[in-house]
Amino acid sequence: MSKAILKTRDFISSSRRLLRHAKLPTRRELSITTKMSALGVLVIGAIGYVLSLLFNALISAISGIA
Repeated sequence: MSKAILKTRDFISSSRRLLRHAKLPTRRELSITTKMSALGVLVIGAIGYVLSLLFNALISAISGIA
């Protein structure tokens, strides 16, 4: 058999093994994950907003001087 077919079979076999052992998260785990993800998005957004304000103020100050 060709190398591509063997690689595909190995991949399918590994995927089946993984799915057999995987489990759905509990309601609590899903809730915690959702909250932490939302918190991360808010923190990154706040940092971006603060940087935007800072750079806009900096650009305005530089433009006012020149």
